[in-house]
Amino acid sequence: MQVLPGAGFDREPRIRAVRAKADAFVSEAAPRANFGHARTLRVDASPTVRTYIRFNFDLSSVQVRHVSLLLYSRTRSRAGYQVRIAEGRWKERQINFVNAPRPLPRFVGSGPLRAQSWKAVDVTSLVAGLLSSVNLVLVTTSANDVRFASRETGLHGPRLVVESAPTETTTTTRTVAPPPPPGG
Repeated sequence: MQVLPGAGFDREPRIRAVRAKADAFVSEAAPRANFGHARTLRVDASPTVRTYIRFNFDLSSVQVRHVSLLLYSRTRSRAGYQVRIAEGRWKERQINFVNAPRPLPRFVGSGPLRAQSWKAVDVTSLVAGLLSSVNLVLVTTSANDVRFASRETGLHGPRLVVESAPTETTTTTRTVAPPPPPGG
């Protein structure tokens, strides 16, 4: 490997994959049921099923270049899903369709999904400026159920991949003049 002068490894972007801290889906068909312990996350348009995912990561602590949501899709879908921000707080073991925070209108789309494969969706424009946690909501326009691996599955659970610029380190040097000669 050849390294170019001035292109030290310390200048490369920092990439960190953050595991979901909480995830659950809510269903209009079972409005008071909690699915916070399920090994599968779901989205569907009819009846309405939404997925909520929370990542505890302070995006203000780094100079963010790019943020992607990485999900393992168990099913294929031509329509895919939309990623939105949740308007309020929620708890994994208490969320249901009745008390779930409303998804905000702005979204980014995933595009088509392949079964049994990972899909990365650029959510940089959605999460810019969020502090301490990232609360996402997945919805779909498809009447076909779309399923993803939840955090309870371990290795296939949701990830937030954050690419940040390296922190700038500066060193200050001080030049001290020699003392004047004695008697001079």
